[in-house]
Amino acid sequence: MRNTFNSIQTRIFTFFMVLLIAVQAISFAINYYSNKRLEKQQLENQLSVAELVFKSEYDNRNYYLSAFAETAAKDFGLKDIFIDGDSRSFLVALNNHRKRINADLAIAVDHQGNVIGELLTTAKGPNKGKVNVGPEQGQPFRFPLATEFETNSPIYPLGEHVYQLRFSPLTSGAANIIGWVGFGFIIGDELTHSLSEQTGLNTGFLLTSEKSNQLISLSNTRFTHEDHQVISDFIEHDQTNDEYILWQSDLGEVKRDSQDNVQLHAFMYLSRNAALESAQDHWFQQLLLILLMLPMSLFVAYIIARGVTKPLTLLIKQARFIAKGNYNSKVEVGNSAEMKELAEEITAMQQAILSRENKIAFQAYHDPLTNLGNKNELIRITSSWFESKSPLAICLINIRRMTEINGTLGHVVGDMVITEVGRRLASFDEIDLVCRINGDEFVLAIEHTEQISLTALINHVQQTVEANYCYQDISLHLQTTIGISFVYYPSDLETLLRQADTALQYAKKHHQHLQIYHQQIDVNTVDRLQLVNDLKPAIEQDELVLFYQPKLNLKLNKVTHVEALVRWQHPIRGMIPPDSFIPIAEKMGQMNALTNWVINQALDQYLLWQQQGVELSIAINISAENLKDDQFCQHILQMIKDKKVPIEALTLEITEDAVVADPEHAIKQLTELKQHGLKLSIDDYGTGYSSLAQLKQLPVDELKIDKSFVQNLMSSEDDKIIVSSTLQLAHNLGLKVVAEGIEDEGSLKWLTQRGCEMGQGFYLSKPVDAEKLTQWLAQSKYR
Repeated sequence: MRNTFNSIQTRIFTFFMVLLIAVQAISFAINYYSNKRLEKQQLENQLSVAELVFKSEYDNRNYYLSAFAETAAKDFGLKDIFIDGDSRSFLVALNNHRKRINADLAIAVDHQGNVIGELLTTAKGPNKGKVNVGPEQGQPFRFPLATEFETNSPIYPLGEHVYQLRFSPLTSGAANIIGWVGFGFIIGDELTHSLSEQTGLNTGFLLTSEKSNQLISLSNTRFTHEDHQVISDFIEHDQTNDEYILWQSDLGEVKRDSQDNVQLHAFMYLSRNAALESAQDHWFQQLLLILLMLPMSLFVAYIIARGVTKPLTLLIKQARFIAKGNYNSKVEVGNSAEMKELAEEITAMQQAILSRENKIAFQAYHDPLTNLGNKNELIRITSSWFESKSPLAICLINIRRMTEINGTLGHVVGDMVITEVGRRLASFDEIDLVCRINGDEFVLAIEHTEQISLTALINHVQQTVEANYCYQDISLHLQTTIGISFVYYPSDLETLLRQADTALQYAKKHHQHLQIYHQQIDVNTVDRLQLVNDLKPAIEQDELVLFYQPKLNLKLNKVTHVEALVRWQHPIRGMIPPDSFIPIAEKMGQMNALTNWVINQALDQYLLWQQQGVELSIAINISAENLKDDQFCQHILQMIKDKKVPIEALTLEITEDAVVADPEHAIKQLTELKQHGLKLSIDDYGTGYSSLAQLKQLPVDELKIDKSFVQNLMSSEDDKIIVSSTLQLAHNLGLKVVAEGIEDEGSLKWLTQRGCEMGQGFYLSKPVDAEKLTQWLAQSKYR
């Protein structure tokens, strides 16, 4: 019987498989030939549109120049100055007319054929836009004068440029021509970029002669020798190229003294692959859809084939599921009355078992008074959070005066208060988990959060919980004390609960409503006491090591800088991160010694990299404690001088908080460093409390956007707005921007597109020692 089922199943599956493959093959062939016809039509349409756009743009410029020259020629003031012969006044009047249309060339010729006024604007370089008297001023006009001067060719070469020029006659009295006035635009980058933007094709202008050709303007900055050869062959010999779509127009002869028969050509081109990129993407999408649909269709065929044996198979599996403790599935076995009855009995049995087990499990993981989770639920839910290493906050909330409420109004009212507090806490969608862990304490667990948004949320929670609670005619004013443990890379729940409890006890002791845990308030930990004793010898005995994190120049796509990050290689505890011992160094007066050690090591490493042919500038973090030392600046400058390291190879990074602590003294110190050529950077920008007024006064060169705004850039619109605004603000202040915390390619591209200068983060590389960084650079695509 089993073999019969297998034979039927195999035949049905084979039939559907052959049918589906045939249908997909026919569909593939039809789509392939349809796409080829569409590609050809798309290329023809793109060239036709490009030709129309060019003729419209070029003819409009001619018409605009002719119309304006005619208008200027009718200006009585201009004609009066022309007749008086005041050369300076005439040039001023001619320039005023030129500025009205921002012409690149203005020229006036008298009836004897002499150039009495010629003005040129500088097209490139630092003096771009500056107006100068042209080289033909006072010289005979190069070309013969026509009776109707405005009918001359609009192409006029002058210097290194070719102009689109139109004239109009200056008349006096009874239509007597006393001269001509003309205006022109450069046939150059502005026109080519405008045409390229409108058509989507690379646009340029080429001068050709019998001996050579000269490219005078091009919108494509990646113009290769191969592109040049293709364009030249197409213009000079009408040779097409299957890899390009091409169009050209002969604009006329360019008369130069040095050579004859020079022609000006306009051309547009684009590689066929680029022009058909969207069509090819569509083609690949269709192909991918077919490839995806085929296995899905075969899977459906397989399911249909198995339908014959499904009832018995489901019953067998259901019996195995129940034996393993799985009770959530329902059996559907077809139209047989006996099989359906059996399936219903099995389903009823497993639902009864499931109901009893759910009740037992709920009691084990929930508080019976509030129905909120208990500590077991907290451990169960958060266990997976620690594997993801995402930012996590644990908040302990203590309801004050509960003993007084229980003693005055009774435990029943106290239970009602506790239930109401639980209801209020559970009303916040932003809180991932709310638990009650003992009589008057609740715990909140929040994943994927940042400290700024966390503080705002907890303040809102506190306001909601402390709203008055009315019992009969008595209004109870609830009060809370909150302790928070917030970490970016959490280790374990017990540590976070202990830290939150430490913060809670600290808040109670100091009569505060809210306290976030930090090591400074945890003064009694054994680890901290031991680190305090070991730090000074560690600095003196070189137990510290420097790690380096690369900083990518987003414009050059090259690593040009690194940030030096200190680590403590403890002989017993192993590698200790800076967050654990830098606060100790600041509090114990060891910050200057630590910073001097870091700078000295970084300068030595810079010199070693120089010997290896590695060019890297190094950024070093300094503390507010360093800026309190009046000799700090001189000491740094002397170290750099003694090591003979270029001053521009070093960047000092300082946090906003260090400046806020004593802004006047900090600005004075930083200004002194800046005057000697040191680059300065504001680190962790956006997490401190500096004002825009202080930022404007700081003599810094760059801002570092804190990683909290960059890590979730692709998923948070708020972070995008903050980062975009910071970039605009920094650039308006003349500052460069470094974004730290880049953890994916999308964030890197987004920042690059918006003009961010530098980036660093785990997507590029985590901090490593100098040897590993050198190896990484040698193998990296960013070297």
